[in-house]
Amino acid sequence: MPSRTEKPDHLIEWALFLLVAVVSLQCGWLLHSANPYEFLRHGGDALGYYQWLPAVFIDHDVDKMYWTYQMENGRSISLFSFGVALLQLPFFLIGHLCAGGFGYPMNGFSSPYGVAQLIGIAGYAGAGCVLAFRLACRFSDTVSALLAVLSLFAATNLFYYCVYDPTMSHLYSFFLVGLLGYCTLRLLDGPADPPRPAHAALFLISTSLIVLVRQLNAVVLLFPLVMAWRSPGGIRGFLRTLAAHRTLAFSAVLIAAVPWFLQMFYWHHTTGDFFVFTYGKKGENFDFGRMVPGMVMASVRNGWLVYSPLMIPMLGYLLLYAWRGAWAARATLLVLVLVWLLYSAWWCWWLGTGYGHRGFVDIYALLAIPLAWMFRSILQRGWSVRLVSCLVLVALFKLNFGLMERFQWDWSWENWNWQRYFEQVSSVVTG
Repeated sequence: MPSRTEKPDHLIEWALFLLVAVVSLQCGWLLHSANPYEFLRHGGDALGYYQWLPAVFIDHDVDKMYWTYQMENGRSISLFSFGVALLQLPFFLIGHLCAGGFGYPMNGFSSPYGVAQLIGIAGYAGAGCVLAFRLACRFSDTVSALLAVLSLFAATNLFYYCVYDPTMSHLYSFFLVGLLGYCTLRLLDGPADPPRPAHAALFLISTSLIVLVRQLNAVVLLFPLVMAWRSPGGIRGFLRTLAAHRTLAFSAVLIAAVPWFLQMFYWHHTTGDFFVFTYGKKGENFDFGRMVPGMVMASVRNGWLVYSPLMIPMLGYLLLYAWRGAWAARATLLVLVLVWLLYSAWWCWWLGTGYGHRGFVDIYALLAIPLAWMFRSILQRGWSVRLVSCLVLVALFKLNFGLMERFQWDWSWENWNWQRYFEQVSSVVTG
């Protein structure tokens, strides 16, 4: 394991957390304040993730949720597991108490519930960015890591899922992947800076929740596997570190298992099977004979690099450091490639009405590492390179915010084309 290039300053971390959280909350409030509950109940995946909370705590009936698929046996099944709802639960309960205290309808969809979720998502956004910053600091300097995280927040579609569509799963996964990555590296630290028992517990809990929130994200678990394999103690040493904190680790395993038991109970209650690929019930599957990796990256229909061009040079640095033998780069590249290929085989490879291929948002905390390498390289060059890079970065900020402001749901469907895309870009440039 590489030693830390620079230990993060906790004051900087708190400033970063507050900046991201306050900006997310303020922008979310400006966008949703007219009806601060509407984003909770409009149909789609966001409702599918959230619906568990009112169904369990208010309606007390999981057989009559709002966004479900009716199977051949006549029963309805939620296509979405309740991992996101579990992370939303504390803020749902706060909203429920406030709704009762201030006389709002206690139905899960009135204003206090929406405001509480906006506060919650702002907190997860801030915490996720701090964890991404800590990850980047393990392999770069503080300034480069800070620039990387702020650029992720402002120049990619991460901001969209903090503000415009905050109850989708991707920001929660971003936070959890950052937590998993950071705890992995702490558990691999040597005796000079030994990990705390909390790192072992959070590693196990985040591992469980990452898969519960979005099953495809199980590929992220390759990151700790590869990093442990290449560490001095190997995978056995990593497991010994977990075992050294056996009491708290065992408790964490029990805590992490409870949501999975509940989820399997629901699947069995609905279908008769303990493990269910819910999308398969709807006829939605992977087709590895018709993969479209080029479309996922560069199509105007939600191509990742089309809407987040900051990631183009990032990919260059990721490949460069992987070629040089940096195992953090190789582990991150492995996760990125598998995510890319899996989405390219999905029947709806553009992921519906999302902005800028939302599937990659989940692993942005890992991508902060190569982004920090990129900024470190820029900062080490002459003033002309730094000036041009600064202007390009500002242009990417403007492009991202302009496209988000003009985004329409039909951008990701067949009637969208390059001419319409460039028309939108031109409108951003001309103001």
